[in-house]
Amino acid sequence: MQSFLVITLILSTASIVYTQPPSLQHASLESSNQFRANEIKNAFLYAFKGYKKYAWGHDEVQPVTNTTSDNYNGWGVTIVDSLDTMIIMGIEYNDSREFIKNLEFTVNNGSTKINVFETVIRYLGGLLSAYELTKDDLFLNKSIKLGNVLLPAFDTPTGIPMGMVDLVKKKGVHGGYGRNSVLADIGTLQLEFRRLSELSRNSKYLKKAQKVIDVLQRKSTELPGLYPVFIDPYTGNFTTTWVTWGGLGDSFYEYLLKQHIMIQGKTSQYIDMWMSAVKTTMEKLVYTAKGFPNLTYLAQWKNGKPFFEMGHLACFAGGNFLLAGKFLNNTSLTNLGLNVTATCYNTYIGTNTMISPEGFGWISPNSSYILRPEVVESIFYAYRVTRDPKYQDWAWNIFKSINKFCKTSTGFSGLNNVTSLINDWNNSQQSFFFAETLKYLYLIFSNTSLISLDEWVFNTEAHPIRIGGG
Repeated sequence: MQSFLVITLILSTASIVYTQPPSLQHASLESSNQFRANEIKNAFLYAFKGYKKYAWGHDEVQPVTNTTSDNYNGWGVTIVDSLDTMIIMGIEYNDSREFIKNLEFTVNNGSTKINVFETVIRYLGGLLSAYELTKDDLFLNKSIKLGNVLLPAFDTPTGIPMGMVDLVKKKGVHGGYGRNSVLADIGTLQLEFRRLSELSRNSKYLKKAQKVIDVLQRKSTELPGLYPVFIDPYTGNFTTTWVTWGGLGDSFYEYLLKQHIMIQGKTSQYIDMWMSAVKTTMEKLVYTAKGFPNLTYLAQWKNGKPFFEMGHLACFAGGNFLLAGKFLNNTSLTNLGLNVTATCYNTYIGTNTMISPEGFGWISPNSSYILRPEVVESIFYAYRVTRDPKYQDWAWNIFKSINKFCKTSTGFSGLNNVTSLINDWNNSQQSFFFAETLKYLYLIFSNTSLISLDEWVFNTEAHPIRIGGG
């Protein structure tokens, strides 16, 4: 690990100063957990009620103007993405089931193209998880239909999928990055496609997704085990030197580990690739603050050198390291995960709103917040691995801040500026607020047997998939 001197993060004109998290009393812990879980469930019900009233059937509600947004195919993404959270929380979901029963994966609201990555993690992951939790064949049948809609993306010379599928032409097309496919996108299909093949007893889905991993494993890169974020699906060549555990790279590494766990280590391919990535990360990209050894950051890499910017998305890595520490019985990985998680939590408690910014670092910081889950995700793993109640307190502090500053008359909105104490809402209630943020918060205060890490692995949208389910 390497060190640096700076221990404050500049956000616009404000600074985040790192402090030790406050020590809280743990009296009546069990009753406190019950209360906290109920409060989080009530927040879900409140937000879903607003969505149902003003945006039912649309992708998302805009919870300030009470209008609608259809940026995710126009298929009602909030309904599908929230379903397994409703099942886990014990919330009645008949209306959602009826909507899904009539859902067709065709052109809606004028959009002829769908984003493969978002469709897989939100829709396919949500449907598969709902089936896993209920064994309701409706959800499996819809999963199979959706899987078939997505397959044309893989029809490239290399097998690297395109970023989007044209629903009318039934062919893969480029996404938003020119000719490039994105590392996180092509590497965040495998859990869902593997489980779809297992449940449908049709290997074609897994074969398509597995080829991506095989192609990447054969490639040598500047940083062994770490891959640049853009790749040409026609040639298989990388078109940038940019390496990151944040957005565009993040869930590729997440899925390498989780594939190993999902198949119970029956092949070493995924864990070998993951360990190679982590080894190089620890050598080149892990930095700690002098005098604050538990504050651990993941730098990025461009043009042969690191640059010091870390985003909220990269905070998932704390949980990923912790999950690896648990399954590999590796104390070093556990400690790394706890330190990254603590660093990310400090980005919450160091702002005026006690909400973390979208980006933090020393280059082009971003002080917005869009209801992201990655920090509470890592806190969830920290609690499940250590059972230390301080992580429950951290989660509760975050929930209270979200409830205080993000709650509108209809639901919950992201913030334009986490340093502002006025209602600087961005008028967006992302579906992952239901699928991830509230789910992880709820599970932190629930019995650890509920979605046990020994039985389930989460996709990157927090949809649980059974381990070893053939």
